[in-house]
Amino acid sequence: MTDLARQPVYIHAAAALGPRGDYAAPQRTPVRTDPAPLELKELTRSVVGQALRQASHFVELAVIGAQLCLQRLGLPTHAITAVYLGTGLAEVNKTTALFDQVMPPGPGLASPFDFINSANNMAAFYVAKRAQFSARNLTITEEEFSFEWALRLAQQDLRYADFDQALVGGVDENSRPRADHLRRIHLRPDQPMGEGSGWLYLTKYPTDAVGELLCVEQIALPPTMSLETWATSVATCVKQNGGDAQEPLHLLPGFRLSLGDISALHSKLPQAEVFNYLEYCGCYHTASAFGIAMMFDEPVAAASRVFHVNRDAAGRTMVVGVRRVPVIK
Repeated sequence: MTDLARQPVYIHAAAALGPRGDYAAPQRTPVRTDPAPLELKELTRSVVGQALRQASHFVELAVIGAQLCLQRLGLPTHAITAVYLGTGLAEVNKTTALFDQVMPPGPGLASPFDFINSANNMAAFYVAKRAQFSARNLTITEEEFSFEWALRLAQQDLRYADFDQALVGGVDENSRPRADHLRRIHLRPDQPMGEGSGWLYLTKYPTDAVGELLCVEQIALPPTMSLETWATSVATCVKQNGGDAQEPLHLLPGFRLSLGDISALHSKLPQAEVFNYLEYCGCYHTASAFGIAMMFDEPVAAASRVFHVNRDAAGRTMVVGVRRVPVIK
């Protein structure tokens, strides 16, 4: 009998949309300061095929990223594809606009479209509608781990539920001015606020897959742990999930890790190449989705393993591992 808890989950396509409208390797440029406001109407028309009338910026980020991912699939989509959208802050700008309208000294009347767009599940609805998906459709929010828990839920549902495909994304937008945005997410002065959209298309089947989901694990650690204990525990998790295989190993540190955290972890995994994906997207709650999806920007000639590590404000740590593989046609 197949052990469902260990049934592999495969990655068939990935797409990462950055804060400058970049979605391919040649377009990526480092983000040194807070990126300028991003206008997505033309990119929406180009990728989606039409404008999304009255859709918010947050919805556009989600739909463009999801459509890019689906366009990179090497197999036809199925209507019974579940959608999982992780977001830390969801619809920030439209919700702020709504409160400005209804609270004094505003006019007291809300724009109908601002009211509709302020619903946090509208982005996932638009994603499913454009793709003509009719299976489960969920929006998950868990601060810095919003994408990780969306991915974890999709992984478990693919193993145990009645569908074989899932589209999983992490999407967040920034807001201005920076001082107001920092009320919603704590960043150091040297960390640019970012935004973006990262998506993975997952199935139970290995044919034509570009990768495999190795793990989505939360590490239980005591709040008084030392840095040495933390680094050892994370490294052990990586190794237990294939991080000690004879393949190149890439380590993606999340935006909550300090330079000391990264150094301590790298000392436990000296063979790993540390890749700072945050310099291409800035810092936001679901930046991990961008970083992981970005690693699939281009086909690979040989298999390699990628582990994303982050902790949240409460000190919890999550590890996501994926394996990239060449696609043999």
